[in-house]
Amino acid sequence: MRWIRGRRGWFPYALAGGVLALVVAGTAGWFWADRAQQRADNLRQLDRACAGLLPGERLRGFVPGDGAGVLEEYGTMLDPGQESRALLNCTLSWGSGRWEPAHRVRIRAEAQIAAQVEEAEAADAGVRHISDFPLPLPPGVTGSTGADDRVVGSEVSASLSVECPGGLRGRKAPSRTLQVSVELPSKADSDYDVPATDHLLAARTAVATANWVTERQKCGGKPIRTDATPRPDAAPTPTKLCAWLDPEELEFARDTWEFSGDGAYNRRAGFCSGRITGFGGPPGLPVVEVTAESWSGEFARGAYERHTDVGTAPGQRAPSPARRDGSVVIRTSAFSPKLALWAKSECDGGTAYHRIAVTPAFDNGNGDEEKEVVVEGTDRKRLSADARATLDRYLAAADGWPVRANCRATTVLGEVEEWPR
Repeated sequence: MRWIRGRRGWFPYALAGGVLALVVAGTAGWFWADRAQQRADNLRQLDRACAGLLPGERLRGFVPGDGAGVLEEYGTMLDPGQESRALLNCTLSWGSGRWEPAHRVRIRAEAQIAAQVEEAEAADAGVRHISDFPLPLPPGVTGSTGADDRVVGSEVSASLSVECPGGLRGRKAPSRTLQVSVELPSKADSDYDVPATDHLLAARTAVATANWVTERQKCGGKPIRTDATPRPDAAPTPTKLCAWLDPEELEFARDTWEFSGDGAYNRRAGFCSGRITGFGGPPGLPVVEVTAESWSGEFARGAYERHTDVGTAPGQRAPSPARRDGSVVIRTSAFSPKLALWAKSECDGGTAYHRIAVTPAFDNGNGDEEKEVVVEGTDRKRLSADARATLDRYLAAADGWPVRANCRATTVLGEVEEWPR
């Protein structure tokens, strides 16, 4: 009887504990079920947002379950009755950080009118552009990718400029230029750590957006391939537009070279560059770095004005005075002395300027310390010959910018010694 009375004593407590455990378990189950439902809703929103152009499968890891996504989208292609500068403007974000959302996705496609294009060209005139778009682009299309830090983490971006011969609808003024920009979140801690796969994802999203717009606008733009083989991160050889840049044929430094330059033709400007890898330079003052730049139309005027402002346009300064033995004295520092050769042509995009810059293997001293170098007369003449041979090869290359731009009536304007005396 004592055992029965003892059992009756603890039984209510056991029953209460069991009920509490069931309540806790039920609450936790409800909480996790609610989170699972919220994440499922967010995933459906991700798939449908921005006209279905977001790379949903690759962004699933950023989608939370503890709050609803915030979608903001507008544009004349989403709402035909709307007046907007944008054809498509869409932002999807999740989570609230201290100053910005935890993760954010943006896509924008804009039909740029002539005034906007001219303003952008004037602002960029003379600025060197290197196309780092990881996919091959057809003529008339230029692009780039980049990365930026956020308050927490980083993001990757891509932009495309596409020519539409048939014109774009949605703006009162005529427009034949489509500008696409994309921003995607990255799991990298900083912009320096953003992997190449993230850049490729942003590039393919920008291409998919451009194709979606041009197909529905019937603007005459050809589809851009999204399944193309990505470019290697560090190509040992120049791009097709820069294939004329052959250090061996030009008898430059016999060393390992690295190259950069345009991957797609742009009628407004062209750029190719090559330089030896590593530090130091071989003896004999061979060329260890070369740059070829061309600009036409507004870009040409802006580039020439920029060089005029800093005193590096042709005819602004006399050649270095030669000593009795024909040698010249050059002061070197952390900035490598260059010899530039300029030429002027008439091309499809209007009047164009070409600039070739060659850098010999000078000893540049330590840091900002200047050092005088005596260049023998024969070496100085050879440097001029190297610049002229580079210009001639550049102008004649079948796949180079001048031939692609149908340049003609070319006049050599003269040399510019870009070094202190």
